[in-house]
Amino acid sequence: MSGKPWQLDTDIPTPSLFSPNSSNLDVSSISIADESTLGNDIILSLQDGKDNSSNNGEIVEEEELPVTPKELKGWYIYNAATEVYSVVAISAFIPIILENRASEAGFQLDYVTPCNTSIKGYQCVTKYGAGYVDTASFSLYTISMSVFIQCLVYIGLGSLADHGENRKKFLLFFSYLGAISTIAFLLVINPSLYWLAGLLTIISNVCFGAGYVFYLAYIPTFTRVHPLVIEAKESGKTVQEISKIEDTVSNKFSSHSIAIGYASGVVVLVIAAVISYFMKQSTYGLQVGTAIAGIWWLILLIFPTLWLQKRKNPPLPKGENFLFYSFKRVGKTLGSAKKLTQSFKFLISWFLLSDGFSTIVSVAILFGKKNLEVDNTQLTIAAIIIPVCAFIGVYIFLFLQQKLGLSTKTMILITGGLHSLIPIYGLLGFVTPIGFKFTIEIYIFAIYFGFMLGAIQSYCRVLFGSMVPKGHENEFFSLYEITDKGSSWIGPLVTGLIGDLTHDLRYGFWFLLVMMIIPLIVIFTVNVEKGKEEAERFFEEEQLKKLKEKFQQ
Repeated sequence: MSGKPWQLDTDIPTPSLFSPNSSNLDVSSISIADESTLGNDIILSLQDGKDNSSNNGEIVEEEELPVTPKELKGWYIYNAATEVYSVVAISAFIPIILENRASEAGFQLDYVTPCNTSIKGYQCVTKYGAGYVDTASFSLYTISMSVFIQCLVYIGLGSLADHGENRKKFLLFFSYLGAISTIAFLLVINPSLYWLAGLLTIISNVCFGAGYVFYLAYIPTFTRVHPLVIEAKESGKTVQEISKIEDTVSNKFSSHSIAIGYASGVVVLVIAAVISYFMKQSTYGLQVGTAIAGIWWLILLIFPTLWLQKRKNPPLPKGENFLFYSFKRVGKTLGSAKKLTQSFKFLISWFLLSDGFSTIVSVAILFGKKNLEVDNTQLTIAAIIIPVCAFIGVYIFLFLQQKLGLSTKTMILITGGLHSLIPIYGLLGFVTPIGFKFTIEIYIFAIYFGFMLGAIQSYCRVLFGSMVPKGHENEFFSLYEITDKGSSWIGPLVTGLIGDLTHDLRYGFWFLLVMMIIPLIVIFTVNVEKGKEEAERFFEEEQLKKLKEKFQQ
């Protein structure tokens, strides 16, 4: 805490009880306080400064340590470690592994004859619980189940990470468990163990998503304590100038982290592709590639383990139950949606938008494999193209944004609009000679989709982070992930049902088109500046309530 003494000034009232983006009470704004009672209590509690970590929920100063270059490197490397799971495993190899293993253990539609995967456009089913499902749907259903469980984990742990040193602890725990379960794909040695592949998919994907929540929650924290932002505040710049600097800073390191993650993913994907080639494109070759992603994840975790600072937050309030606190707090926050209208409006749109473009990948992979007879090597090449183009696209869109002076919201609308052209192109296949009917179109899709993927991911998380109340970073990014990874069970589930009913995934592009257009309309109505004001006001009211409760004790 600053050594500057706190003084009560009743002659110069200010508009806000709390200074922007600060966890400390600005007592100079209390113009009507009774200096003999409440005013003195506030002054004494702030002047004391000996124990910044009490059970009354006051923010401790350690959370506001300036971010160091080493800490930022540790944060970047964390994404380099985990993004390989997204690029190599869950997006590229795991859907194929699940479909292949399920088909090898499955039957044709008579439920008796073993599945013949050498037939173009083969239609087979496999045992799933008490019934049978299409082998392509088995992959989609399994991923849906994993992200549904993610929802429960996000809600149950998100708010807990906003207290004490839980953020880093949770980040590392789920990351190590996720890496180990990814390596364990080596244990699926025959088709009859397709259920084990499904189980490992659920465990690894849940852990990946949970760790990603705590990783994203560093964005608003690092923005607040970035040297450029601190310097801007200390130099007396206007709120608008500070907001613009924060926007620039957060977009830069968010884009850098995504680019580094994709570069890491490409390296591992190339290694995995080479292994798959020499193992004759076998399913087990893909499992080895997936395990390599897990090993890479495990090794690189050393750096964030050592370099991320222990940023303390308020301890868990007295009397709160560790198991139920997060559920209770999230419920309370949802009940306060009317105070944070713009943040929740964006979450609703992100719920649909993220589900749409994440499901596009799974549908394209399965569609290419079954309808276009694209082999594992060709799919791997396409999977390499996507992150390479994403790496390039992140910096090109960032350059265009800075060159043209466009807002983060505008960039989301542009990249989202370009994304919506993909399902339209797929639907052209019903009436034209093109529309995912030739193998080369898979490569064109990979280039186009990848070029925008990294950019829209970066812009969306930065925009949302700018409207998150201070002290609620993990909680709100848990909600963000629920509407991102957590909502993505809907897309695979619906397209899986469409595949079950029609045995033609092309019909799924109608659903994906709707999932892309509606959220863009909602995002267009989001007022970002109002969202920032609502977040600041929410924090101020919360801090004032805590002070009142303290002095009433």
